[in-house]
Amino acid sequence: MPISIQRTISCAFILLLSCTVFLVNIAFPSSAAHGQNLGLAAKYRGDVDIARDKAVLLHDDFEDGKLGSAWDEINRRKARGATNNSEPFEVEMDQAIARGKRSAKVQLSKDGHEDVTLVKWFKPGHDEIYMRHYVRYGDDYGYHGHGGSGFMADAGKGGFKGAGLAPDGDRFFWATLEPIGPRQWDPPGALIFYAYWWKMKADGRGKYWGNWFQPQPDQVPKRETWVCIEWRVKANTAGRDDGELDCWIDGIPCGAFRNINWRSSDALKVNKVQLSLWLEPAAYARTGGGTTRTVWYDDVVVATEYIGPKLE
Repeated sequence: MPISIQRTISCAFILLLSCTVFLVNIAFPSSAAHGQNLGLAAKYRGDVDIARDKAVLLHDDFEDGKLGSAWDEINRRKARGATNNSEPFEVEMDQAIARGKRSAKVQLSKDGHEDVTLVKWFKPGHDEIYMRHYVRYGDDYGYHGHGGSGFMADAGKGGFKGAGLAPDGDRFFWATLEPIGPRQWDPPGALIFYAYWWKMKADGRGKYWGNWFQPQPDQVPKRETWVCIEWRVKANTAGRDDGELDCWIDGIPCGAFRNINWRSSDALKVNKVQLSLWLEPAAYARTGGGTTRTVWYDDVVVATEYIGPKLE
């Protein structure tokens, strides 16, 4: 997502969290209830050669070459008045932390960067995609403003109208699977899909803030532990409520959402994925304190079929 869009959504989210609409998952149909050994990863032990599979759109294990070279954009934004000039996106080679030889490390600091976003475009796009990645939250991780893995269907400039406004059905829809807090959950919070689309629900005052699709039971990742996260989105047929959204944690299905009318035109495709982390300096005090937020990413795969956890 362009940084200006992400910041606008995030600010509204921090200030107007109480207006969020909760959406709960429904029963899992057999097509969504994939098991750990039924996906693409089961055919490629250690993900070796998985990028060659015709269903794979992106594979990045961060093991070799320039960090982030598989992505189209790596957006970094410093906080206003920041004095810390350290690089917020770097290679992690500590074998007590990294998966394999290397992983990707992102660290925000209260006096440094407030946003890091990795972006990959797929043009003209797809009606159905899956994204799997591994994530590890540091022991400094309280909560954040926004941050996770997500998708976007973006017809171009002006598609997103801004926080508080529903987008047009032929221009834009978007969701990020991210932990949310502080509420009743321990850090880093419970995983939710935070979404904007043309049929989203308004709050009591007619404003449109990111709606939630919330997996059940609550999915709260353990800090200092690698977790495998995968999601799937299927766009609806224009004029029908047949869009879908799914997620799996460590290969176990934990959210299957149905009857979603994502778009009004079949020409609007899912054409972007991202990994992001955002927290403005003023928000540290109300999101668990501290002065940094550290997260690691690894073994990213985007595909047109279910992927499943990496077979080690």
